[in-house]
Amino acid sequence: MVEVTTDDLPPPRGERHVLQPREELRFEVAFGTATSGASPNLDVISFCLQKGSCELYGCELAVQKVYSIPQGGIKVALFTWHGCVIDLWEGSTVGALDISYTSDETDSNVAFVNTHAQLEALRDDASLAIFNATDETTKKNISGPRVMVVGETECGKSTLVKTLVAYATKLGRTPLWVDLDPMDNSISVPGTLAVAPMTAAAVTVESFATTGIPPNTVHPLVVYHGSSTEIHPALFKGQIDRLAHSIQSRMDHDEQARASGIVVNTNGWIRDEGYELLLHTAEALKISVLLVLGHDRLYSMMTSHYKKLQREQGDDTSVIPKVLKLPRSGGIVSRPSDFIRQCRSRAVKKYFYGDMIADNTTSDAEKESKTAESSMKRIPQLTPFLSQLPLSDVRIYKVSSMALSSSLLPVAQQQTTDAVQIIEIDLQGSTSDVDSLQHALLAVCHPAAVTAYEESGRGRDLVTAGVAGFCAVERIVKETDQIHLLSPCAGSLPSKTLIVGDITWME
Repeated sequence: MVEVTTDDLPPPRGERHVLQPREELRFEVAFGTATSGASPNLDVISFCLQKGSCELYGCELAVQKVYSIPQGGIKVALFTWHGCVIDLWEGSTVGALDISYTSDETDSNVAFVNTHAQLEALRDDASLAIFNATDETTKKNISGPRVMVVGETECGKSTLVKTLVAYATKLGRTPLWVDLDPMDNSISVPGTLAVAPMTAAAVTVESFATTGIPPNTVHPLVVYHGSSTEIHPALFKGQIDRLAHSIQSRMDHDEQARASGIVVNTNGWIRDEGYELLLHTAEALKISVLLVLGHDRLYSMMTSHYKKLQREQGDDTSVIPKVLKLPRSGGIVSRPSDFIRQCRSRAVKKYFYGDMIADNTTSDAEKESKTAESSMKRIPQLTPFLSQLPLSDVRIYKVSSMALSSSLLPVAQQQTTDAVQIIEIDLQGSTSDVDSLQHALLAVCHPAAVTAYEESGRGRDLVTAGVAGFCAVERIVKETDQIHLLSPCAGSLPSKTLIVGDITWME
C-alpha cells in the first residue's frame, strides 16, 4: 500500500487533511446568518480535492475543483478508497466549521459497496432476462432489485440511499429514487413524498451535501403529505398506493428503468403503527430487498414476519423480500431540532430561488484574488414571481386524515367512510381562518386531479395525486380581497385549486 504524501502540492488553503486508503474526513458546518439576495459572505465553507480520489456518498469529487456550500448547514463525510489530500477552509463567516476529523472506522462503507455489487448483479440478471424474453407480458413481470432502507430516525438511511443511487448511476443505470420521508425529504420540499428517475447528471456533490436535485436534470413526481412533523397513516397509505401505481406504469413502459429497479428511503417511524406502514409500503412497492440499518430489533421483527408469511404462502414467495442487516456508519450524528428546522427552510428557499451562484458581474480584480472562491459575490440562481389573485378565484383545501364530525362539515355535505378527508377553507369567512394562511406553503393541484375530484367528490382523488408545484403565501389583502402568492415561475398557475398543510415559510 502506497502512502499518500503532500510533497508535490502547493501550500495548503485552510486545513489540509491527508487521508490514507479507506479513511474518511468528517466535518460539520453550522448555518450561516446571511440573508437572501446578493451578499459577499454566503460561502461559509469550501473544500477541494488536491490529490487522489474521494467521494461524497458515492459521488466522486473532481480534482482541483473548489466546492463551496452557501450558508453552510451540512454534516458530511468524504471517503477515499485509495487515499487523497483534501483542503478544507472557512469563508467569511469565521467559526462556521464546528468540527473536522479523520477516521478509519469505515467498515460500513465496505458493507455499502458490497451491497451495491449484489444489487448490480441482480440488475444484470434482470437486463438479460428482459432481453431474452419472447413476449411483452413476460418482460413486464421481470424487474431489477426493488430496495427499501429502513431504520430509526437519524441512523443514516438517506446517506445509504444516496450512496446506492450514486453507484448505480455511475454505471449507467437509471434507478427510481423514492423518498417517503415527509419530515426531511431529499428530493423535494418538506412535507412531500417524491419519486425521481435518477441519472448521472442529477448526482452532484452540492445536491448530495444538502437536499434537492439540480433543476433540468430529472423531473420528480411529488405528492403533498402536508406535514413535516407528523405522518397521517390513512393519507400516507393512500399516497403510497398511488405512487406504487405510477411507478409500475413507468416500469411497464421503460425497460431500462425496470432493470435498474428502485431505491426507497423511509422515515424513522418504526414502532406500532409506523411498523405497519413499513410493511404496507413494502407490499405496495413490491420490495424485493429490505435493508435494515443498525437496528437489531427491527431486523428480527421483519425477519420473523416474512418467515411466517413465507410459511403461509408456501411455494408462492415472489413477493417475499430478502431482509438484510447493515451496520451504521460511525460518522452518523444526531441533528439538533434547530438544525433540522433550518434544513427544511433551506429546502423551501431552494425550491423558489435555486442555489446561490457566482455573480458574473464580479470585477476582474476580485476574480484574481486568491480568496475569490470564498469572497465572490453570489446571487440566487432563480427569480420567483409574485402572483396576485382574487380570493374568489382560489379554492384552498386543508388535508385531514380523520373522519370529521358532521358539525364541522359544510352545510348539506354528508360524512363518508373514507378516513382521508379534505376541508375547504372559507376565504370569505372568519379572520382567523384567513390569517392562518399567512406564509403557508401551498401545493398547486394538477388540472386532471381537480377534474377527478369534482367528478367523484372524494378528497382522496385530490390529495393522493401528484402536484404541479408549490406556492408560498406572501400576504392576504382583505381590503382588496386578493391573495399574493410567490411562484417559482411566471404565468398563470396550472390550476387555482390549492392544498395547505402545516408547513410555513418566510424569507
